[in-house]
Amino acid sequence: MKPTAPDKLLVKSSLLSALFTVLLLMLVNYYFNHNWNFFENSQMKIQTFSVQGTATATGTPDQSDISFTVSKTAAALQDAQNQANASMNIIISDLTKIGVSKNDIQTSNYNSSPNYTDNEVEQPAIIVNPPSQTIQSYTVSEDVDVTIHNTVKIASVIDTVTRDNAEDISGPNLTFSDTKQQQLENQARTTAIYNAKQKAQSLSSAAGIRLGKVINVQENQPTPIYPIHPLMMSAKSVQAVPNVPTQINTGQNSVTATITLTYEIN
Repeated sequence: MKPTAPDKLLVKSSLLSALFTVLLLMLVNYYFNHNWNFFENSQMKIQTFSVQGTATATGTPDQSDISFTVSKTAAALQDAQNQANASMNIIISDLTKIGVSKNDIQTSNYNSSPNYTDNEVEQPAIIVNPPSQTIQSYTVSEDVDVTIHNTVKIASVIDTVTRDNAEDISGPNLTFSDTKQQQLENQARTTAIYNAKQKAQSLSSAAGIRLGKVINVQENQPTPIYPIHPLMMSAKSVQAVPNVPTQINTGQNSVTATITLTYEIN
């Protein structure tokens, strides 16, 4: 027996009513829970367990920075500048002779300033027409940074710029090249992950937790540890002891990596 028109209309009306009811329930759930999936149960959320591992990789620094200043004073600004330029040209020429590339010699600051005469005459408390200052001389100075890719040459660089009358020699700042930095970071990172896994196994076993798969890996920024090797001298201070070569001990620097592993708990 074929369904009549009223029966078809009733079935269609029932389907529309059921669809409307589902949509209404979803809207009500979103209004109260701000979540379209009203079938979700808070008990279904994944439980996790996180543990942190740290490791340090150590190596010998393979590059360094040295900084120094060339400063000249003369009655005329042009003379002071010429003297500073001549002195700097000598230093650069001598550095290239011992194997330092001009690309590794960089000016970090250049300054020229007047020097005024000191007025030692006692002035009254109220000066109606204060005397104008008189320029006595000019000083031109240039600060330079030198990058040394072969740490064996550090002492030679220091001795060279000292012999050429540089001032305020500072360094060496012993660091890693980009290639060696990356190698040590990878080494520290690998060991840190291993340490984190070992710690996770130990802690979960002691706590009676059954670990699942690793669902997240997070790394803190690897931190290089550079010992400070201060060296501040002027040419005048070392000329008192001639022909004594500088001794530089490179020692070792370190890179530390910290990894956080997050496990799913079964």
